[in-house]
Amino acid sequence: MKQVAIKQTVKVTLVGVLVALGLLIQGCSKNVEVTEVHEAVIIHNGEECDLCGMLINQFPGPKGQLFERGGSDPKRFCSTRDLFAYALQPEHQHRVKQIYVHDVASAPWDKQGDAKYIDAASAYFVVGHNLNGAMGPTLASFATKDAAESFSRKHNGEVMTFDEIDLAVLTKLNDQAMDLGEPMHHSQHSAHSAHH
Repeated sequence: MKQVAIKQTVKVTLVGVLVALGLLIQGCSKNVEVTEVHEAVIIHNGEECDLCGMLINQFPGPKGQLFERGGSDPKRFCSTRDLFAYALQPEHQHRVKQIYVHDVASAPWDKQGDAKYIDAASAYFVVGHNLNGAMGPTLASFATKDAAESFSRKHNGEVMTFDEIDLAVLTKLNDQAMDLGEPMHHSQHSAHSAHH
């Protein structure tokens, strides 16, 4: 009789452990967030920059796209400067999910609409170079450090990583534009107001 009671206790305990394990696994699976990877989209003629409203493909230099959490359509930008001016604002930073920029090495500067998109987080950027994008200085984006360094030797500027780009960097670009006597673009207002 005592052996039967022990076997029943072992069975009940084993069933209890299995049920608890099943609930634990089920509970954990509810907390697992599925990460959806968005692909960069083609920016068509006539599409406007989501920051300044300018027609994106009417300007030279690299463009950018940004996907926000919970959104399926990207925000599109006429320059990497406008892209960062939007992405670095405190009210937007927490919503940013993925950012794509053109690989400048994959197409001529004035034909960046034909360039390949790359993940901005792994890109290298040349800041302070002597080529203009939409309405003035912008960040030249590259898939490789070698390509960025080569561009920097030819067109000046400093090679930076994605994590090094902040509002102070954008302010330097705005100052560069003003030194050249260029009109202040919408993204410059954003960077100056956030910096001062």
